This record gives sequence, C-alpha cells and structure tokens, in this order.
Amino acid sequence: LKFQWCGTQPAMGKKGGKKKGKAKKDEPVEKQRAFEEPDIQPSSKDNRRIKATVKLAAPVCNLLEFDMPCKPSTKISNIADAIIERHGGSIRDLSICVNRFHPEEIVSPEKSLEDYGVVGDCIIYYDFVATAAPLLC
Repeated sequence: LKFQWCGTQPAMGKKGGKKKGKAKKDEPVEKQRAFEEPDIQPSSKDNRRIKATVKLAAPVCNLLEFDMPCKPSTKISNIADAIIERHGGSIRDLSICVNRFHPEEIVSPEKSLEDYGVVGDCIIYYDFVATAAPLLC
C-alpha cells in the first residue's frame, strides 16, 4: 500500500476580524517521504521472461532439444515434467543440471531457476537411466 499526501494543509489560527496592515498569504506545507517504499509484487505477477534451452546431456541429439519459455521463478520440477512429457511419459528419474552437466551439480527439483542464479537465458541439461520394460503390456 502506498500513502501519498495530497493538497495543502490549511493554516491553523484564531478566527476574528480583519487586522490592520498587510495580510499574509497562507503558504502550502509539503510533506516529503523519509524513504522510498519498495514496489513489492507477488511471484504470480513476475513479468521477467527467459528462454531455457533443454538438451539431453548424452548422447547429443538435436531431435531431443527444445526451447522452453519460462520465468526465473519456475521450479525445476516443472521443467522435469515438460521433459517427461516430450518423451511421452516413458522416462523417469531425471538428473537435471543448469548451464553445465556434471554429476556433482545435479539440482534439486524443489528449487527454482532463480535459486541457482538464473536471471537470463540458460541451458538445462538432463539425463536419465534407461529402464527395461516390456513393449506390449
């Protein structure tokens, strides 16, 4: 909420008859803010947009690469869901890394891109373990 002082403050004084001599004009008294208030917006109104390029870590395959427009506040789990959907739901247990793929840098699905320092375009690398399943169920 922002409060702003509008108008002028009337001069306080005695009521009475006219005084002899020159009449003084009432001068407006302006109130100034002691500090600037921050503009706070909920994360649902986050207007920042980034492009996350999602790539399979190994083997390199351009057919499995896609761009995903998102916000820095996007959770890693939402990106994992999009990857699984692109594979038709046939994969699980994803390992996801941001901007570099290394087993020690696998990110947590509960955190957001912004938690990992992403505020601009980025590359999301993913890998998964193939699981044996019957072709016909």
